[in-house]
Amino acid sequence: MCYDPVSHRLRVSRNVVFWEHRLFVELSHFRSSLTNSSVLEIFPDESLIPSTNTFDPHLDFSPNMFDASPRQVADEQINHELPHFELGSPAPALPEDPPQDIPPRHSTRVRSIPPHLIDYHCYTALATLHEPQTYREASIDHLWQIAMKEELDALTKNHTWDLVTLPPGQSVVGCKWIYKIKTRSDGSVERYKARLVAKGFTQEYGIDYEETFAPVARISSVRALLAVAAARKWDLFQMDVKNVFLNGDLSEEVYMQPPPGLSVESNKVCHLRRALYGLKQAPRAWFAKFSSTIFCLGYTASPYDFALFLRRTAKGTILLLLYVDDMIITGDDLSGIQELKDLLSQQFEMKDLGHLSYFLGLEITHSTDGLYITQAKYASDLLSQAGLTDSKTVDTPVELNAHLTPSGGKPLSNPSLYRRLVGSLVYLTVTRPDISYVVHQVSQYLSASRSTHYAVVLSILRYLKGTLFHGLFYSAQSPLVLRVFSDADWAGDPTNRRSTTGYCFLLGSSLISWRSKKQTFVARSSTEAEYRALTDTTSELLWLRWLLKDLGVSTSSATPLYCDNQSAIHIAHNDVFHERTKHIEIDCHFIRYHLVHGALKLFSVSSKDQLADIFTKSLPKRRTRDLVDNLKLVSHPP
Repeated sequence: MCYDPVSHRLRVSRNVVFWEHRLFVELSHFRSSLTNSSVLEIFPDESLIPSTNTFDPHLDFSPNMFDASPRQVADEQINHELPHFELGSPAPALPEDPPQDIPPRHSTRVRSIPPHLIDYHCYTALATLHEPQTYREASIDHLWQIAMKEELDALTKNHTWDLVTLPPGQSVVGCKWIYKIKTRSDGSVERYKARLVAKGFTQEYGIDYEETFAPVARISSVRALLAVAAARKWDLFQMDVKNVFLNGDLSEEVYMQPPPGLSVESNKVCHLRRALYGLKQAPRAWFAKFSSTIFCLGYTASPYDFALFLRRTAKGTILLLLYVDDMIITGDDLSGIQELKDLLSQQFEMKDLGHLSYFLGLEITHSTDGLYITQAKYASDLLSQAGLTDSKTVDTPVELNAHLTPSGGKPLSNPSLYRRLVGSLVYLTVTRPDISYVVHQVSQYLSASRSTHYAVVLSILRYLKGTLFHGLFYSAQSPLVLRVFSDADWAGDPTNRRSTTGYCFLLGSSLISWRSKKQTFVARSSTEAEYRALTDTTSELLWLRWLLKDLGVSTSSATPLYCDNQSAIHIAHNDVFHERTKHIEIDCHFIRYHLVHGALKLFSVSSKDQLADIFTKSLPKRRTRDLVDNLKLVSHPP
């Protein structure tokens, strides 16, 4: 059993390296951490503190193990039960390489540790990082008591409810506490968050709520905004709204049971005045409140992404992109941006996070050359979840000419892990276009996953391990000119012979949008498959042109669209219909209309220079590497 300094968890592994030639207290960086307070924090009973003569060298700890914990030693609510740890996880990396003259001994069995040492050695490291599942469990923990008190204070400050007697004929919505440990991009603990959530699944449509839709920023909008800001060398700022849904006003009559931990009379319920997390209408109520507030400040919403708000004055441009409670603010009017921050802080309880660095799991690194966007922490956590931190790496996410079928291999007895991993991989494609095609393939078998599908997922993860820090690079020297590549793999699915559409959009050298998707209908020729791909690409092209115009990017000239199928280009340019094209006549009219009106211009490109090729099929190692380089996926800021 070892302490993992990266995930801050205990791990039991059959593959452990023991430093039997070194004593724990010989390591200088450990010895410097062994202060009286830190030792007593882990060993409340001084008689259990190991000495240099009695210390078991087989116990491997990180120096972080002895860092001062937020938990006070005087806390009387100490529970000496061993918290949950992960079985079968790989051992963490050692703090330093063992001397070459004394090779370490590898053990294939788990060392037994005295139970009383397990309790005290591991208490501080795990108890403060354990997320309770119930109120009863959290109520005996001092840190979570503080977190719940902060949440209740915020609810009281916002006058979220009135305690009333339940009117006759009214239903009551339940509630529960949700506990989450918030971490920074480097994995360190930021804070302990307790959230009171209403059980909105008991609400009835037409009685407890009406409309529920609330816009959030599209990921393509986030990337486009970052690319424009990088090219124009605009500063990027981030703000967060505390207890965001509590700001929304409810128009319906909603009654809720008093939360656990709140002392009220037995016959009282909470009449909600403001939206609460978990209510179906809460997101809509918050967005309506924020929109009305920022409209009063002179901002307008983009009709092409309702979560994008902009204001242009003689002083310059300010853009604000909202994703629930997180917002990115940028522009060339720095005084106006500061004024906006101040006004928002007056209206809502805000947290100014300074320059943008971590947004929706995206790690943004600034340099004089541009922006580097990655999800390295997210990918690392995913590898730990799958237990592949010690696995070998591969050069491509999937083997060449690999095709998945619904009947290959054996059914998975427990597909829950497969579904979790695939769901996480889908979000990882936000900055990793190189895995979009294969993730699209494995996501088609969530309801009936088999061993062959899981093997491909493991292959993706091994590829990610070798390219952990790959991410998008948005150059400060990139011209703000849109280019588009469209491709299709005809009849590539061996099960139903449907084709796969792939496209990508580059703003100068910055990749801002891409897609890999199976076509809805079976194409009877490669030309038809390519033409249907052109149709989908044109739809995205029109939206991006409109969005970029709102971002201040000129779109007066036609956007070049590159396709490697001469027949599809010929059909688009010639107003001729016959038996080979009449069944795609609507697509023909759609593309030709925007071609004639100057929104796009079709160009032929060789298959070698077709950048969208990576979104339609599996490729050999050299081809994959070339396309990754051309799409500006880099492993570190240039």
